[in-house]
Parts: sequence; C-alpha cells; structure tokens
Amino acid sequence: MRKKILLSVLATGLLTASVAPVTVSWAASKSSLEKINQELEAIKRKKNAQKKQVKETEQKIASVKKQAKDLETELMAIDLRRNETQKKLDKLEAEMEVTKVRAAEAQDQLDEAKERVAKRDSLLRTRVKVMYERGSVSYLDVLLGASDFGDFLTRMQGLKLIFEQDTKILEENKRDKETIEKKKSEIDHQLTVFAAMYEEAENLKAELDKQYKRSVVVKAELQKQEEELNESLEEYGQQLLALVKQEEAKYAEKVRALSSSSSGYKGGRLALPIDDGLFRWTSGFGVRKDPFTGRSAGHNGVDMAAPKGTPIKAAAPGIVVFAGYYGGFGNAVMIKHSPEITTLYGHIREGGIKVSVGQKVDVGQKIAEVGSTGRSTGNHLHFTVYQNDVAVNPMPFLR
Repeated sequence: MRKKILLSVLATGLLTASVAPVTVSWAASKSSLEKINQELEAIKRKKNAQKKQVKETEQKIASVKKQAKDLETELMAIDLRRNETQKKLDKLEAEMEVTKVRAAEAQDQLDEAKERVAKRDSLLRTRVKVMYERGSVSYLDVLLGASDFGDFLTRMQGLKLIFEQDTKILEENKRDKETIEKKKSEIDHQLTVFAAMYEEAENLKAELDKQYKRSVVVKAELQKQEEELNESLEEYGQQLLALVKQEEAKYAEKVRALSSSSSGYKGGRLALPIDDGLFRWTSGFGVRKDPFTGRSAGHNGVDMAAPKGTPIKAAAPGIVVFAGYYGGFGNAVMIKHSPEITTLYGHIREGGIKVSVGQKVDVGQKIAEVGSTGRSTGNHLHFTVYQNDVAVNPMPFLR
C-alpha cells in the first residue's frame, strides 16, 4: 500500500508540501535571493534526475511484468499441450493393447492355417510315397487295366476325383500361405506404426516438460527482478520526497527573505481572490451538507460561485509552491505568503492555471480562472487559508 501511495504522488508530480504545508524552522537568515535561487535550481536539477530514475525504474517494472504475463500465457499453453500429448499417449497405449490382442488372435489363426498346410502336405507326400513304393504306375495304366467299359468309367471317375482333390489341396495350400504372409505383414506394420507414433509422442512430452521447467525458472527470475526493482523504486521515491522537502524548505526560506523586504507580505488582511461584485458566497468554513452525499461533512475553506473563466487573483504577495491537479480540488494553485500563511485556490478550469511553481506573485495578480474541475458541482472557487499547517476559517483574514 505504501508503494502505491508513493507511486501515485510521484506520477502526479505533486509537491509534498503543496498538499499540506510543512512546518519549517524559521531561524533568522540573511541569505540573498540570488543564492537561494541558485540552491533552488540545484535542487530542481537533482529532483529532475531523480524523477528520471524513478520513471526508468517504473518502465523496467512494467517491462518485467509484461514478460511475466507473457510467460504465464506460455506456461498455460505448454500445460495444455502436455495434457493433449498425454491423452494421445494414453490413446496410443490403449490402441496398442487392442492391436496386441488382435495380433495374438491372428497368430492363433496363422498357427491353425500352418497346421492345415502341414496336414495337406503330409497327405500329398503320403500319396506320392505309396505310388513310389508300388512302382511307377501312370493314370493311363490304371485306365487300360479296366476289365470292361463300366470298370473303365468307374476308374476314370475315380482318377478325376483324385485329380480334383489334389488340385484343391494345392490351391488351399497356396491361399493359406498367402493369408499367413498378408496377416503377418499387416500386424507387423501396424505395430511398427504404433511404436513410432508412441515414441514421437513420448519425445514431444519430454520436450514440453523441459520447456515448462525452463519457463518456471525464468518466471522465478522475473519475480526476483520485480521485487528488486520495487525495492529500488521505493528507495528512489524516498530520495525524491527528500528532495521535494528540501525544495519546499528552500521556497519557505525565499518567502522569509521576501517577507523581510518592503514588498513582502507582513500579515494582516488578505485581499479577495475574486473581485467584489463578480461572485457570491455559496459555502462557508466548517461543517456543511456535502453536495454529493447529502451528509454532514467538514469543509476546510469557503466557496465563491462565479462564471467560468472569472479571474482568480493572489490574496497577498508570495511564492507559488504548487500548480497542477490536486485530487478533489481539481486544478489548484497554492501560494506561500509567509512562514505561517499559505493559501489554496481550487476547482480552476481546464487550462486555467496562469502561474508556475517557484514564481513570485503580487497581491491582486491574476493566477488562474474559475472552473469546476475535481469534486465540484458547478463553477466556483474553493479558497482555503492554512495557518501553521492547519486549515482555518478564511473569513477573518478577508474582513
């Protein structure tokens, strides 16, 4: 939380003392304005250099955060791919198990086919053996050995059956052998394909695991870098705040030097910040009904309603210590008139600030124009008087 507050203050470039005037020890000093201005310039240079360092560190932090965010996306993508790859491995493993079962079944069928081939081969070899043992007898001898024509036909029919049976055995042998070779080739090929696919998926999974581990290491390094940069940023911010306080103290010293001159603010009555007749009082100092919430709330100044663009003037001589956007006050200007007195002018219109920090102003000098920026319900000037760092009722100073 402290870092966020610090970064918010640095981003807007607000002076710490501009938000609420700081107490400064006003020991008697006769430092010349020239010396004070030189010291102010030196502080400003250091402050600008420190702001640059803060900005560069913020940019580095933003870069590291972007890298970390991109890495987180990459880790998520790797995780998704790892899940997909694991699913693929599981599916391949299941398919390989099914194929192994089918291979076992096919092997049984192949064994049966081989057994049939062996039996047919044995039958043919037996017939050949018998023919060999009985001598060389041709089919013609069998036919010519018939006792009559009927016996001849019977023998011829028998020879035909033997021939057809032998032919069938030879064809079945050939077909079974082809079936054996085809099935064996298909199963071997399928198992080889599955094995290759499984190996490829395993390699991919291993590579994704390596990528994930490398990314986790990089993520840890980025987190460490961000922590170190945030520590540096807080240190730089504290140094910048110290310079801001030095600058405010130097401005206070300049106001004191001016107060000791004839043109300095000596205390007493403050001039109206808007010329009489150009405004009307709408809210006083103290407890009032909040225009936004409708509840009772404290009001640390007075409100002067006037048309947009109406000139706002310095209530007394002094040094501008803040000129910019200040939260609920919108565009605002703060002027330090003396060691004790600072005035604030709020809700200035867009582009309506006419002075800058460090500028010396005279009573009645135009410093801004009426508007309705910040927490405002209409065109008006919010005017606050700080006395010794505390907001007090401005009316006694104006009357």
